[in-house]
Amino acid sequence: MSVEVHWTHMGEVDARLREAVEQRLQALAEGHSDLIDLRVTGSQSQHHRHGAREVRIRCQARGRELVVTRERDELGLALNEAVDAFEREVHRLRAQQRDRRSERPSLPPHLGVVDRIFREQGYGFVLTDSGEQVYFHRNALSGLEFEKLEEGRRVGLNIEAGERGPQATVVHAAPPDAPSV
Repeated sequence: MSVEVHWTHMGEVDARLREAVEQRLQALAEGHSDLIDLRVTGSQSQHHRHGAREVRIRCQARGRELVVTRERDELGLALNEAVDAFEREVHRLRAQQRDRRSERPSLPPHLGVVDRIFREQGYGFVLTDSGEQVYFHRNALSGLEFEKLEEGRRVGLNIEAGERGPQATVVHAAPPDAPSV
């Protein structure tokens, strides 16, 4: 997977340095789809240091925007430092995403059995282990085929409040280690 890098006001940076930075940024995107839009902008610093140059890297990443700014007397030095900082931010973001994924429970939050199916209308109901009737649409099935689904089938499901009561957002096959009713 590659990411398109947009360069703005970076003409004074040596072509070899720009190419090396481009390769580092592409390597960072390799095998990932989380970096969407990457912009590298050079400018005269607005801070008190007269003559300082600033590099800002702004990237749309899934779920948030990453912005890194570095300032040095030379634009090339600011660019290298900004890329170093940007790499650290991307690695930190990916580590947070991995941590959140590992916190997710392996079992669906609710278990039940398919109670009724209305094939022509494309929906049905699950009776949860707690006795609640939950509506599901055929599009909520994950790993199950609506046409082959049978009443009495043990399933796991995620539930949210719907307009007319609880509805399943996802219906999975019950995990093999799920308790039976």
